Amino acid sequence: MAIRDHSTEMKSPQKQAFVKRLLQSSVVGDVPSWPPYFLSSILPLLPHLPVSQFQQLTSDQLPVYYTRETRALFFNRLGVLVCYLKPEELRPFLLASPVSSALWQQLALCVSEGLISASGRLSLWLVQAVRPLNASTLPTPALATLRGLLPQLGASFLQSLPSLQLLDLLTQPGLPSFSPAQAFQILSKISQDTNLTMDTLCRLKPLLPGLSPAVLRGIHRSEISGTTHCQCWSTLLPDLKPAHRAMLHRALQEALASNSRNFTVQLQCLLPFVPLRELIEVLDGETLLRDMSLYRDLPWSPQQAQLLFKRTHQSEIITRDTVEDLGHIAGGMSCDWLKLWTNETDFSELLQFVSELPGGVRPALRKCVVEELRKRPEEDLDGISPWFAAELPVNLIESLSNTSLTAVLAHIQLHFVDFLKLPRHKQMALAEKAITVLGNSQGLAEGELRGASMDLLGPLLPFLDRDTLGLVDRWALGLRLDELRGYCLPWDILKDMAALLTGRDLLGEASAWTVGDVELVGRLLFTLSPKQINSIPLVVLSADTVEEVLAGQWRWENSDVGQVCASQCVDQHGQRERIHSLIRGVVRAQSRRRKVPVPSCGDIRGTFPSAWTANQLSRMAGEELRQCAEVIGQDASLSPDRRRALWVKLRQAYSPVRGLRPEQVLGLGCLVTELGERELQDTNLTDLGVLAYLGALTDWSPKKMRAAVVGVMRKQKLKVEQLGAVEVAALGHLLCGFTLSEINRLDPYNLSMATLFLRELALPCSEQQMEALTARLSSPQAFGPVSTWGPEVFTEIGTLAAGLEDMVLSALVQEQVEGLIPDAIALIPPTKMAVVFSAVQLSWLNVEQAWVVTEKQWAELNSGQRHALGLAQYEGDVLLEHRGRNVAPATRSADSLTVCLLSLCCMLWQLSYNTQ
Repeated sequence: MAIRDHSTEMKSPQKQAFVKRLLQSSVVGDVPSWPPYFLSSILPLLPHLPVSQFQQLTSDQLPVYYTRETRALFFNRLGVLVCYLKPEELRPFLLASPVSSALWQQLALCVSEGLISASGRLSLWLVQAVRPLNASTLPTPALATLRGLLPQLGASFLQSLPSLQLLDLLTQPGLPSFSPAQAFQILSKISQDTNLTMDTLCRLKPLLPGLSPAVLRGIHRSEISGTTHCQCWSTLLPDLKPAHRAMLHRALQEALASNSRNFTVQLQCLLPFVPLRELIEVLDGETLLRDMSLYRDLPWSPQQAQLLFKRTHQSEIITRDTVEDLGHIAGGMSCDWLKLWTNETDFSELLQFVSELPGGVRPALRKCVVEELRKRPEEDLDGISPWFAAELPVNLIESLSNTSLTAVLAHIQLHFVDFLKLPRHKQMALAEKAITVLGNSQGLAEGELRGASMDLLGPLLPFLDRDTLGLVDRWALGLRLDELRGYCLPWDILKDMAALLTGRDLLGEASAWTVGDVELVGRLLFTLSPKQINSIPLVVLSADTVEEVLAGQWRWENSDVGQVCASQCVDQHGQRERIHSLIRGVVRAQSRRRKVPVPSCGDIRGTFPSAWTANQLSRMAGEELRQCAEVIGQDASLSPDRRRALWVKLRQAYSPVRGLRPEQVLGLGCLVTELGERELQDTNLTDLGVLAYLGALTDWSPKKMRAAVVGVMRKQKLKVEQLGAVEVAALGHLLCGFTLSEINRLDPYNLSMATLFLRELALPCSEQQMEALTARLSSPQAFGPVSTWGPEVFTEIGTLAAGLEDMVLSALVQEQVEGLIPDAIALIPPTKMAVVFSAVQLSWLNVEQAWVVTEKQWAELNSGQRHALGLAQYEGDVLLEHRGRNVAPATRSADSLTVCLLSLCCMLWQLSYNTQ
């Protein structure tokens, strides 16, 4: 009774923890032996049982759970249990006419609460059942249950709602984003029917992928006062696509200029997002010093802070006493200035100040501090900020006290995404330190990782070395598979994790797995090798089961941790192989006698478009394909032959192509890249919102890019030199459709203003085109000669710096090299890199820059260059310098592991690994 009485006061994590302790007790016995009275007493805790234990409930025990729980908690029959039924089991009920309102509302609620995938088969059938309803006649509570499905229902469903009601519905927090096509239509309707303000637009975040000039021109220029509005935009602008950020920035700038006389508000709203070229014009050192109280606390970007620090220092000599008054601007201090300060003050004081700089320490400045620290091996590192300590070289991390390490580990748990961005050897070192610290403070059993240890380690668990990971208690790990599914699993630990899962004391060999086993591991299935996944019986990998695993994977990849993990720690090629092994029974004929399956829209939604061959996609029924066209267009991994087959199939439905409306172009997504050259010239692509979307696509051929920009320029009746900064930003990848002579006519000032929004793109231009673009940036109207550029300019132009001429790159001094962003270094052609960067220049690279060097770039370097690069990767630590090449996960080959002696720890790991 005590459990039932107090369980309602416990939070979900507490219930999960309590259940784990309960299961580890020898008193309660195994789950199948639990008597009815015991089940009744712990009824509220049953939903928090690990899946592996829940599956052990017998058919005799289940009625106790269902009958009592149904009566107490679930509305109308199964209630929330509907969320856990298989899609195929529910499909007949959704095809019935009319569909039960209780059923569709409960299922819609399941989608809104994340219990059912919004992009899967069940959601498709649910949308087909709900869409015939008139949205304007639905009661408010019923409409509210549809929030998670609204992007799938789209404009055709929502158009019947009055615009004011639509505004109320779509400004609710937590709504999922709409596709560009749906967002474009809905935003256009709201803009036409209401006095849309900048404040309201900011709260319509789910619709911002559909921004267009017409919407921005229709903005009601209301007074923008106070800080509330600016806080909304300052959190929103960085999350937008670069071209949309440029469009919104200009609109916000115009709104402020016409309606707000409050200069402080303008600063808070705009300056942290102002292009460097404009900042050079509007802020000088005297203005900064006069109004420092206004500027010091703004979240300046690294390049802005460097410019402003330089401007301030030019007007007044900055001393150790005045630097603390600069706030965020102090983060722009140069290495030369910092070294001067080390001669004038106590180094411990400087270290403390730098480690706690608001906004963090940029990599080049951190490297400078580390170099000074190496001159002072006796320096006490206690008291520095936890995150600065986490980024120290491994040998300095070794010198941290347990108190400092405890603070570092606490910080990592709260900011795990930042931990994922660290080099692998640092991740491993910190995870191993966690074992030491936790062992000392928590009295953990030596030589064994038990459940309590795993709970304390949390997401650090998969980052341990293989020997330590081998010490985990299998039973305790089995109870924690739910948590493990949410962790980032680095590429080099997958084999060891698979060995744990397929061990006799856990799930056994994959060839003997059941449906329950696959459902239990979920996305952890992708730790198995393709061979192991292929051994799972096809009867186990039904369409429902495959969709469930994939949905869990997509859901995780869309999380904050998942996004960073996928880009930093995952072998993308190996992951694709594993996924295709999983879906083989769904997309292939299961025997020679059976026909190759032709997918329906539901099949596409249950897998993903690129899972199917071009031949299969081309044989889809016309109506099925039209239903799924927008979903297919959002799959950036579609190969050219698949895109081509789909466009051939769809072309008739979109004829005449010259009459395509903006929302239709947006709905086609990446399929637009397969329009013919004449079609691209004839289609009206001039809407800036459409152009921004097309400019972000990456699969254009040179001829198609040329056709697209020719069509845009002709229809707009513009000359290249007339393009403004926002138009240049919107073109994005399509800039590579201009000829060399046209690029040479781009307005240098507008191009320099657009670089802030182009700096993240890997432009598919030729080497000559890239050199022409960077040559325009060295015009007097832009940033001037490259020899005069400070590191802030290199950071501002981002990836465009990869296009600088060989002679220019080879002449860069250390401060300029420090300004190169890592993505720019990764984009330099391999042969070019080997020629332009000397061993000395490579030694100037910081850790972030050094670790992005690709395998192909590495192969072109000579031994001296490789040695210098290795020292840069390990921050001068000769013991850790690699003997081979550790390539990025996305390009890692099978042989790379044999030459991946990254560190002393990695060497030992490799030796033990090879002996098995």
